[in-house]
Amino acid sequence: MTSPPETVCEARETELACERLYRLHQTSLVTFARLRGCDEHEAWDVVQELFLRVFRLGIIMLLAARPEDMQRRWLLRTLRWLICNHHRGRGRVRRGGLMVIVSLEHFMQDGHDIPLHVTPATEHDRRRSLLLIERGLESLRLRARPAAWRELERSLCLGIPASTPAGRVALHRARARLRDFIRREGDGH
Repeated sequence: MTSPPETVCEARETELACERLYRLHQTSLVTFARLRGCDEHEAWDVVQELFLRVFRLGIIMLLAARPEDMQRRWLLRTLRWLICNHHRGRGRVRRGGLMVIVSLEHFMQDGHDIPLHVTPATEHDRRRSLLLIERGLESLRLRARPAAWRELERSLCLGIPASTPAGRVALHRARARLRDFIRREGDGH
């Protein structure tokens, strides 16, 4: 089955725009990463991860349409965030407190399959987990401000990201509280 010509053209334009962005900014981005503590291989990896994220988010054409200085500022700001996460993860491994938390959504996006073995034990665990999540959400709803709760509800139910920086912060805090609640209540069974 072949794609419609416009889809092929759009895909080719996106690919060319990504290549132009990469060639235009790669050297300055790698230098930026090296100045922030990455060795050469890590710097190249983080820059490639940055462009992979831009590609996955589908904003290459939007970014390519901006002036070069705006492109550079956006890429540097996002790269700074990726480098911070990279250093945080590396520090966690060094301290021995490695705790990998992977969302199922990211797990499935990477092409992994989640095995489903239906047994009485897994059904019990699933029911218990659902009850635990429902109790956590109810507790969060009672303690959260209405605006923060609406942002969380939109994010969880509709997959709509927060619309403002304050909303993103409130959403992040609400998710952290929910995670802490589930961890605390889950350990006390």
